[in-house]
Amino acid sequence: MDISLDYLQRQSPFGQLMMLVVLIIASAFLTIFVGILLAIPIFGRDILVLISQAATMSSPHDIALLKYLQVVSQAGIFIIPAIVFAALMSGRLWQYLQLSSWPDGRQMVAVFFLVFAILPGINWLMEINAALSLPQWLQSIESWMRTSEEEAARLTEAFLATTTPGGLAVNLFIVALMAAIGEELLFRGVLQKIFTRWFDSVHWGVLITSVLFSMFHLQFFGFLPRLLLGILFGYMLVWSGSLWLPILAHFINNASAVLVYYFYNRGAIATPAEDFGTIENLPLLMLSLAASAGLMFIIYQYRWRGKRIEVREERFRGERLEERD
Repeated sequence: MDISLDYLQRQSPFGQLMMLVVLIIASAFLTIFVGILLAIPIFGRDILVLISQAATMSSPHDIALLKYLQVVSQAGIFIIPAIVFAALMSGRLWQYLQLSSWPDGRQMVAVFFLVFAILPGINWLMEINAALSLPQWLQSIESWMRTSEEEAARLTEAFLATTTPGGLAVNLFIVALMAAIGEELLFRGVLQKIFTRWFDSVHWGVLITSVLFSMFHLQFFGFLPRLLLGILFGYMLVWSGSLWLPILAHFINNASAVLVYYFYNRGAIATPAEDFGTIENLPLLMLSLAASAGLMFIIYQYRWRGKRIEVREERFRGERLEERD
């Protein structure tokens, strides 16, 4: 990895960001191209026509194709570019991505409860976000945004509409596990590092990465709650020094939604996923937010381990650069 230490590490954050963008574009095109070729024997030669009609997909065959493409896109857009970029940046891939050590056990327990404690606040932000309206002269854009949101919600429901344990396992793998690992590798594992170095501020690194994280989902009326989640995930990495902590939080958040859809479809619960965790009682909402703040403080309180890891990484990079000089 001498080339990486001699070239990429000496690049400006902007140069590193441009390299990452090139890797994402190249990986996305390559994996989608290969993925489509591999899918033709299974889904037929009209696969491109089916993809172009994704908004109207509803049959089991079509949903299976969507799930397959979701796996391909997760690998091509998130996982592969993040790993390749980290390998080019450091001779120690796992240390660079902060996957070489586990977070403090107390932090992991706090994260588990935090995901559910913050849910009423997330739903409250969702309601505020959905109530936002653009000026009259932008009504055509707002109509398009709401139509896109409705189509995305319909596809999500079709994607998660299963009542079998096998279907549940597939959904947990794609929506919870792959999404948590892939998105955290790219956003927190790589992008947050770049922006933190660019602005010489952990806080700006977390905020800018969270904005991009929320924008990337292209669900405009869910921007604020995803922004909040992105900020929480970002500080989990900062305070623990381990990417496993935001991966865990991301997985629990997505897995809980998948499980709610599953049990609702089976008739085991009466509350639909979009209403799960909603609290109309203001004192209870304030209590949940206070509990969330307390759990975040626990994560912050045991932040020393992350600092120690960062010191070791900086020392290693410094030693390698001195050897090159």
